[in-house]
Amino acid sequence: MGLLLIVFMICTAVLFSGYRRITVISGDRFVHQCPKYAKPGQTVTVMTSVISDGELYVNGVDGSFLRPGEFQFVMPDEDVQLKVTVIAFKDGA
Repeated sequence: MGLLLIVFMICTAVLFSGYRRITVISGDRFVHQCPKYAKPGQTVTVMTSVISDGELYVNGVDGSFLRPGEFQFVMPDEDVQLKVTVIAFKDGA
């Protein structure tokens, strides 16, 4: 059992060598698709909910929405923690 765990850890380390972690730390209910890892310099696309009665923001990394529901950024050389926030429009706004 111990040897199997060591082999698994080595394979995982080799497989994800050079990759950085992407974590959604808040607002994950608004995220439909987001990779867990990416290499620095890789373009990352995050699929989010489309909000018709407010605005959705993705914080934690410089990026932009290509279209509603599709946020894109270039993976930096560090782990990324995304915070997704929705601000509802007030009535009459």
